[in-house]
Amino acid sequence: MTIMAVLTSEIYNNIIEAGKQAIVALKEQELDKFELFAEKGWDLFPEPKESWNQGYNYAKMVFNGAFKNEKIELAKIWLNRMIANNNNLHLFDDECQYYVGKFLFHTGEYDKALANFKEVVKSAGYRYFDDEDPKYLDFYKNPQKYMK
Repeated sequence: MTIMAVLTSEIYNNIIEAGKQAIVALKEQELDKFELFAEKGWDLFPEPKESWNQGYNYAKMVFNGAFKNEKIELAKIWLNRMIANNNNLHLFDDECQYYVGKFLFHTGEYDKALANFKEVVKSAGYRYFDDEDPKYLDFYKNPQKYMK
């Protein structure tokens, strides 16, 4: 059984501040600064970084920013951090699998993406497709349109 540690308020507040700076940089399309601030916040998580449930959400925030701005290699780094955290804590199994499917879809690995989406739907229904680009649900329901 994994025991989840609790961040001190000072560390947590510093991480949040770095995250806010990253978001501001992202909104201003300063992607290099976004990456630097995001990494600064990540570095503040004590080792082992996979022990902090806040780490998953932080990594997800950075993944989303990188992914939406087509910084695929950066997105992959943060997706791997989400996966490592989830493999340790298992707090977001379905959501993490959905994000992996989304990434695989984007990189053209349709067979693997579809397999991930099928597992998510089997376990959690369609809720992870809500508020997302409709192409992911369309792909799930009509994979033949994409897999040629």
